[in-house]
Amino acid sequence: MQDPFWQNWDAGGQILSAVPAALPDPDKIAPREWLYGTALVRRFVSVLVAPGGVGKSALVLGQALALATGKNFLAEKIHHSVPAWVLNLEDPLEETERRLAALMIRHQIPRADVAGRIFLHSGRQRRVRMAVIGTDGFTIAYPDRAAIVETVKAQGIGLIVVDPFVKSHTLDENSNAHMDAAATAWAEVAEATGAAIQLVHHMRKGNADDSLASVESARGAKSLTDAARVARLLSPMSLTEAEQLGVKPAERWRHVRLDDAKANLAPRAEKALWFKLDTVNLNNATELYPHGDNVAAITPWHPASVWSRLSPADCNFALDRIAAGPAGGPAGGPAGVPGGGGMFAPQRRGMGAHRWAGHVLVTLFSLTETQAGEIIAKWLRTGLLVETEFRDADQRKTRIGVRVNDSLRPTITPHPGPLP
Repeated sequence: MQDPFWQNWDAGGQILSAVPAALPDPDKIAPREWLYGTALVRRFVSVLVAPGGVGKSALVLGQALALATGKNFLAEKIHHSVPAWVLNLEDPLEETERRLAALMIRHQIPRADVAGRIFLHSGRQRRVRMAVIGTDGFTIAYPDRAAIVETVKAQGIGLIVVDPFVKSHTLDENSNAHMDAAATAWAEVAEATGAAIQLVHHMRKGNADDSLASVESARGAKSLTDAARVARLLSPMSLTEAEQLGVKPAERWRHVRLDDAKANLAPRAEKALWFKLDTVNLNNATELYPHGDNVAAITPWHPASVWSRLSPADCNFALDRIAAGPAGGPAGGPAGVPGGGGMFAPQRRGMGAHRWAGHVLVTLFSLTETQAGEIIAKWLRTGLLVETEFRDADQRKTRIGVRVNDSLRPTITPHPGPLP
């Protein structure tokens, strides 16, 4: 049966005509109806692109819970609290219930705040068929479109999460025409209901740990991300990022970053949002399973700057050591830092790599080389460290070293400990 609403969208329906622009005063135009930060907005489709296994289901379920309860525990602004419907089309219903329970435990959300505000659906129980090839083998049919619209209106749902998008249709993922049809069908649901729609989409294999991954890394035809007005990229923490941020290799998998990959309706965020996957025990132990279930719950994570690890006294202590030079340096500093010759080098490459000043920071404060490099580079930029020539007595060559500009040192009392 053809829903009358869709006659406005399908060929043969409402007559197409040119309507003169109303030209209302700008201050009379209603603002966009943002629901969640600048990521989810009524009547539009947003896309989250991510590789497998990084926590995308945990993130979108967390966003749905935040919107349903009005609690911004994921550190993004809740403009309007609305009921949310999560269509998890891969996992059993019990698995989504476990994730929801873990989120509620981790963020201390009582059941009373959630009851009647979150709706869950499992594709294991009933598939969602938003777009399929018709019985003639050529045209595209939309079997569940009208039923979804009816359900959303009846329950007052303001957010629909489709996780993953690929499970909501049976079209050719590599066909731009097919993906545009499937995305447009969801956009029509957004228009008919006034809800925001979040489509979760996989990234192509091979990009999971690629710092150059972008929305263009989305699997299949690009017309899906082209059709979305907001697209964001969820990525695992890379090895380089873990080193820069001081995260242990064994803990790297818990950390993910969220970037604005496409923001047609709002300016892009200047910085990525970081999240951490905490492990929550559901306290559901049984005799057969004495440890119960441990489930990942997503929570905001704010990387600590390397500068937050060093006090002004620590900086002065390191500068004293750099001024002393490597073993046998001009200030007679004792051994303990790799190298030889009269001065520390400004760079960790070439002939001076073993004399690099950053080794002092690594040795004294257990920083990574990347973190130490960030500090040395800033001290060079600000003139606290100054490159200068010196005569290497051992090699009988003129080399480049660094001296400390004492006039720019932090004005604090000296570090209480002796030089190592």
